[in-house]
Amino acid sequence: MVLRSIPRLTRPVWAGSALSERYRKPPGEPYVGESWEVWRDNALLDLPAQRLSDVVDFPLLIKLISTRDVLSVQVHPDDATAHRHGAASGKAEAWVILEAAAGAEVALGLQREVSREDLHEMALSGAIERELAWFPVRPGDVIDVPCGTIHAIGGGITLYEVQQPTDITWRLYDWGRGRELHLDDALEVALRTAAQAPASRSGALIEGPIFHVMEAAAGPSGGSDWRALTCTTGALTVDGEPLLAGDTVLVAPGPVRLGGDGRGLWASSTAHSARFLPSSRGS
Repeated sequence: MVLRSIPRLTRPVWAGSALSERYRKPPGEPYVGESWEVWRDNALLDLPAQRLSDVVDFPLLIKLISTRDVLSVQVHPDDATAHRHGAASGKAEAWVILEAAAGAEVALGLQREVSREDLHEMALSGAIERELAWFPVRPGDVIDVPCGTIHAIGGGITLYEVQQPTDITWRLYDWGRGRELHLDDALEVALRTAAQAPASRSGALIEGPIFHVMEAAAGPSGGSDWRALTCTTGALTVDGEPLLAGDTVLVAPGPVRLGGDGRGLWASSTAHSARFLPSSRGS
């Protein structure tokens, strides 16, 4: 079984053009910055009266992100903190860089250890701009972003993001754009030690306590749980279902065959099995 869902598109102030070109956005509309490819509230194309959560409880959120300008400086809580704030889970995430302009960078952590009071003052005054640890990125890099990591995605980047399915984000700083900050919540969870260079590598593969991501190419493939397949270059088919670059489908457990000359990414949960809900399909 292959399920294709309707992405949720967002148009933030920092959006780049890559996703808008994919969706053939009419001239004059704001660019698409995020495409939520698979998440629990997606509506299904082949079952228009139902949402994804009516058919399968898939415990990850898959996004595509395109940036022109830098995102806010932000953090995400772990599960325990998120539960105290009424959220279903925290938000661990990881990125696979798909495109990067010359000189593109991401911020991950701080250049030096600071106190909570100093971080609060830096966020209010804007001094945090000078204290962020920036790292260059290139296509194929894989970057883990654990809960509590202070981070920002720079401009000129298109990336694939896998994360826990609660989109809970607390902003520390927003480059003077005037959007809401969440200083008290962010300071509660932000890691304030000096940053380490990210464990990035070419050849996308992520293996952790929350999610597993591996490369996909033509040939047989199998899995014991539901998986999200995102085509990142070229074109693929999965059991005859066509995917172009940027398309994502959910694939049921069991053997499948991939065709085509493209490449992609498989994502599955290592923390929770996806649950098929067959009772919802009867009418």
